[in-house]
Amino acid sequence: MNSHERFVTALRGGCVDRTPVAHVAALTTVELQASTGCAMPAVHHDPEALVRLCWANHEVLGLDAVTFNINYFGEPAALGTEMNWGTVDGYPSYGPPVWVHAEDAVVPDDLLDRAPISTYLEATRIASERHGDQVGVIAKVMGPLSMVQAMHGVDSTMMDMIQNPDLVRHFLDRAVEVLARCANAELERGADAIAIGEGGAGGNMLSPRMHRAFLGDVHKRLIDAIDGPTVMHICGDITPRLDALAASGLTCFNFDWDIDPYLMAGRSRGLFTLMGNVSTADLLLGEPAEITAQVHRCISAGVQIISPGCAISPRCPNRNLRAMVEAVECWECPF
Repeated sequence: MNSHERFVTALRGGCVDRTPVAHVAALTTVELQASTGCAMPAVHHDPEALVRLCWANHEVLGLDAVTFNINYFGEPAALGTEMNWGTVDGYPSYGPPVWVHAEDAVVPDDLLDRAPISTYLEATRIASERHGDQVGVIAKVMGPLSMVQAMHGVDSTMMDMIQNPDLVRHFLDRAVEVLARCANAELERGADAIAIGEGGAGGNMLSPRMHRAFLGDVHKRLIDAIDGPTVMHICGDITPRLDALAASGLTCFNFDWDIDPYLMAGRSRGLFTLMGNVSTADLLLGEPAEITAQVHRCISAGVQIISPGCAISPRCPNRNLRAMVEAVECWECPF
């Protein structure tokens, strides 16, 4: 099997020659930017440079599937949110809210032609045509609640879930419309799967009851509208919400590094496949031996795809990221 075959098979729970390694959260390094000559923040606006930089995640680090888009903020940026595009060692961040009233949430006809969505669509097309037979190509959209938080403000969104729930639901409906259009456009350009970054629904942000009330139907509608496999990431310990996640119909879940892989594998078996969950702190500050031990624990637990548990720091050394691949290559089943 090559990397592409290995990833797309494991994503749906099929048998593979070895466990693949992938990522859906933000992943590039200062070292990779220096070696490719493609650096943040300019790379976020240049599809050719974006593909060259992200391809190094496979060519240099050995990952079997790659997201050819570093950040998750394409949709808010295209809809008018002020952006800070970051630095060589800092990812982008978004500015003040632009969805204040219900009538502000307008989905423009030219959504897919607006930067940076147009940039990411072109990067996906280039990556698929150039590398799609060699590596898994993953595209990204925000999660619906995360997008509403970017457009309406985190504090305002969380307050309005109690004080003005109809407004939040209205914004979530518009977000689903935007995100489904963007996701399907990425699939049309050759993506093998869509990563949904729902960090705003993190383990400490919502109770299981609030998750069911606001996101149960929303996640299901979004995933039903996406014409391909999905990988969702939510930060933190979301084990109390696994039933709601399973009901959404997602293909795979990228779980955070603070969840025990044996617990996660046991609770999710038969519901969706798993991607995870190497500690981002250890990837930044640890030694390869620590990474190897975590990877082997994940494989032993039954995790189908190895990945970082969340976004990694651009200051992460390449050797620790390569250690994930080296760990799966040297794995020997004890049974």
